[in-house]
Amino acid sequence: VRKARPARSRAGAMPGRRKALCVGINYAGSDAELRGPVNDALRWADVLAHHCGFQRDNVWTMIDEYPSGELVGEGDPSCSRPTQENIMEGLDWLTQDAAPGDALLFAFCGHATPVPESALAAADDERLENALCPVDWDSYEWGVVPYRLITDDVLHQYFARLPAGVLLTVAVDAAVAGVPLRVPLRIDFEYPDREVDNDPVTHGEYREFSIDCDAWLRNSHVNALPRRLPEEPSKPLWGRLTRLFTKDRTPPLNEGLAAFCLCASRGAQSALDASLEGVAQGCMTYCLLQAFEMLHFRCTYLELCEAMDHIARNLRQEVMPYMDQHFQLAYGKNAGPDECLVLDLGSAFVAQDKARRRRGQRRRPT
Repeated sequence: VRKARPARSRAGAMPGRRKALCVGINYAGSDAELRGPVNDALRWADVLAHHCGFQRDNVWTMIDEYPSGELVGEGDPSCSRPTQENIMEGLDWLTQDAAPGDALLFAFCGHATPVPESALAAADDERLENALCPVDWDSYEWGVVPYRLITDDVLHQYFARLPAGVLLTVAVDAAVAGVPLRVPLRIDFEYPDREVDNDPVTHGEYREFSIDCDAWLRNSHVNALPRRLPEEPSKPLWGRLTRLFTKDRTPPLNEGLAAFCLCASRGAQSALDASLEGVAQGCMTYCLLQAFEMLHFRCTYLELCEAMDHIARNLRQEVMPYMDQHFQLAYGKNAGPDECLVLDLGSAFVAQDKARRRRGQRRRPT
C-alpha cells in the first residue's frame, strides 16, 4: 500500500509507463458497510505488481480500513483514505501527465448510485447521472451540496484529458445503472454474442427499475450484499437550475484513445459482495482476477470477459442461484476488445493507428 502521493514529474522517464489507481471502500462502521472492497483493491495492487509489470510506485491504493479491521485515518502515513478529495487527487495523478504509449488503470470497488432528479425536473429521455461513492459520500460538500460523490461527469473530465496513443482500462465493481465511461459500444454478457450501442440510461428507464432483493437475501449463505447505497441521493432543485445555465465544455474522449470499461452490472441488477472461497470480495473482481490468472495474465479484453462470464455462470449454477448481475464491457470504435491485450503497452497505439488510417495518416516511427 502506497505510503505517500506519487511524484508528478515525468522528467527523465522512458515512454510507455503503466499506472494504476485502485480504490476499495468497506464503509466501515456505517449503514452502508461492505466486507469485500478492501480485499479487492489490495488483490488488484498485488496482481498488477507481480504479474502485469506495474512498478509499486506507480500503483496508488486507497482503502478505508486494513484487513485487520483497523480504520485508516486521514493523516495515516501508510496509505490514503478514499475520500472524495483524495480520489479526485488520485485521478488527477493518473491522468495529468499521460503520454502516448502509457497504459492506465482505474479500479473502483465499493458502492455506486444513480443520482436522479425529480419527475418535475427531468424528462423521461434525459440522461440519468451515475456516481461512485467515496467513503465520505454522505458529507456535505462545501457545506451546501448534500453529498460528496464522483459522478460520471467528473470521471469524464479527467479521462477527456488523455491523448491519443494511451490505453485506458476502467474496472467498476459496483452496481452502476449505466457504464460510467462515455464510449459508443458495449457487450452485455447476458447476451454475449451481441454488440450494442452504449446508450446512457435515461430517467424514464430508471423510473421503471425493479430491484430484485432475492439477489442477495436468498444468497445469504455466502453473506451476499448489494454494492449499491441503501438510500439513493437525489439532486436538489437548485442544482438542476444551475445546470440549465451552465454549459459543459468538456470535449469527448480522444478518438485515438484505446478505452475499455468493465462493469459488474447494469440497470436494476445488483453487483454483489460475497464470501467466495472463504474470502469476502466482489463477484466481478473475483471472476476477473480468476479469469486473468487462468489466461496467464495475457489475453484480449474479449477473451478476459468471456472467461469471466464462464466463471460467473458456474457461480450462478453452483453457489449463488439468485445472482442477477451480468458483466458489461464498453469500448470505443477505434479499438475493439478482440484487438487489444489487457493492460498491454503495445496495445496503447491501436486506436490511434486506426484513427490515423481513417484520416489517411501514419504514425511516425519512434
